[in-house]
Amino acid sequence: MRKLSLKKKNRKQLIRLTDEVSAVLRKIIISLLILLICSQAALQIDSVRRVITGVDRWEGTRLN
Repeated sequence: MRKLSLKKKNRKQLIRLTDEVSAVLRKIIISLLILLICSQAALQIDSVRRVITGVDRWEGTRLN
């Protein structure tokens, strides 16, 4: 009988732990998606894109 109550208690703790981990992972994923959208929006502005990347300077010129 005692082992049964121990298993139930461990199971409840495991469920609580997985719920907490899921909540943290959900927040991380949402934050990364927001950062992705913001960075893609920032790259649409010419002056920001010129500062962040050097690709536009080399576009259309031969490298060798």
